[in-house]
Amino acid sequence: MLHYVGLQAAVLIAQPPGADQAQLREWARVREGLNGRSGFYRLLLSGGRVSLTLCLGDPRASLTRLVLQADHVILGAACAQGQALAALPRCCKRGTKLTCSTALSNAGGPDAARLQALGFQPGAATEWVFDPAWAVRRTRQTPRQIWPQPQRCTVVGAGISGASVARALALRGWEVQILDAQDHPGLGASGLPAGLVSPVYSADYGPVSQLTHIGCALMRQHAQMLLVQGRDWAPSGAWLHQVADKKNHQAGPARHLPEAFWLQPGPLVRAWLATPGVSFTGRARVERLERLGGHWVCIDQAGLELARSEVLIVTNALDAARLLNDPDPAQPAHAPGWGLRPVPTAAVTQALAGLHLRYGAVSMGASTGLTDLPAQPVQGHGNFLPSVTLAQGAMWLAGAGFGSAPAPDVQAQHRDNLARLARLLPGAAAKVAPQFDSGDVQIWQGQRCVSQDRLPLVGAVQAVPDASVWISAAMGARGLTLAALCAELLAARIGGEPLPLPVRLARLLDAQRAARYSA
Repeated sequence: MLHYVGLQAAVLIAQPPGADQAQLREWARVREGLNGRSGFYRLLLSGGRVSLTLCLGDPRASLTRLVLQADHVILGAACAQGQALAALPRCCKRGTKLTCSTALSNAGGPDAARLQALGFQPGAATEWVFDPAWAVRRTRQTPRQIWPQPQRCTVVGAGISGASVARALALRGWEVQILDAQDHPGLGASGLPAGLVSPVYSADYGPVSQLTHIGCALMRQHAQMLLVQGRDWAPSGAWLHQVADKKNHQAGPARHLPEAFWLQPGPLVRAWLATPGVSFTGRARVERLERLGGHWVCIDQAGLELARSEVLIVTNALDAARLLNDPDPAQPAHAPGWGLRPVPTAAVTQALAGLHLRYGAVSMGASTGLTDLPAQPVQGHGNFLPSVTLAQGAMWLAGAGFGSAPAPDVQAQHRDNLARLARLLPGAAAKVAPQFDSGDVQIWQGQRCVSQDRLPLVGAVQAVPDASVWISAAMGARGLTLAALCAELLAARIGGEPLPLPVRLARLLDAQRAARYSA
């Protein structure tokens, strides 16, 4: 897999010069997901085997937020002087090659004395090499030293989190076996018939807004590459009805979200698992984990081996806490015949203890023949998809709650969803109310795994250098928006690749983040 990191000062990105028609079509596809804001975007090209982390905005600021050690730097005019050039060495390792772009060479090239002062030495022809006289403290990330090349990996959990991780690693050459307790992949919370992928807006464009904008753009690329538009997903856009009075649920001004789109999770999960190098095993509930001979072995309730690999990734929502933190009290930690068990750090143990469930349900009915429904999905206090193509035909969907306990019965869930829709869209609620009255409404019920700060847990479970057990879980209500981004982040951490996020945002998702909070 080839990684590029590009720094671009202008927000408006021109098409690449000299590209053929196929390349221009692909470039147009990935540009659709950009929202015009400065920030980082992970763009997947050539079927996902070429990764471009596009950093829009001030080059100096982007360099200070990057996490990578480059093999080769092509220096452009925007970074050839001032603070941007001074920030460049932090992204280099000893031996990094530097060449100049054509435009910079035509303009006379960089300041040679400044480059040498920063640790670059003249090499062959117009090439420079980063080889400072002083000790270089920054080396490739520690996980890269542990896993210098792809090996075997077991992923526990075949929902949207596990399937996205499996694809990300398989594209990098890993042999991935994914286990799930259910017969088929994509059940549980990932069995939602259809959902809305949407960024979160805030006045200050804070961390959650930034994460969801990046995640929404990346998920859109996966949909474009792997799904059938109009059947599995649609670039629908959406309207956000902001709440002016939360106590009385009074609607405020509406905001159009052109980046938003509806998507069926099931087809996407199946497409991810169809990636070469990924194998799925159902009816495979992992009862315990053992460390034997440099491998993690997944054991079922009967004591039979389900899988064996060098690396283990748990993505099975709340059950991850049981698997990693709840050893069988009847067995000592090192009983005869048992291998070593995972030993999470104190920070991960604390994070796992804080995982909890939130419950919700979606009501669905036939949209054929209904007039005057919104032309696009609407979200706010709940959400409403006016017409989505499902196996039953064209359906509207309304939901979903986020309660700490499940509703007492199906009718109570329907009543909650209709009441929520009446506050969000009174006209649409009046149109679909007769279907509720006649019992022609179906229900989907699910639960979501949520962390204490409502952000996913992504990273190593153990302390370095024993980073062979990892986690990507607790997506909460934003799984459709963040799963692919979290998978890219996890794969980057495992392989020592450029992170798809600014370092500050990556730290917010780190499974070890509780250690910084308590420091």
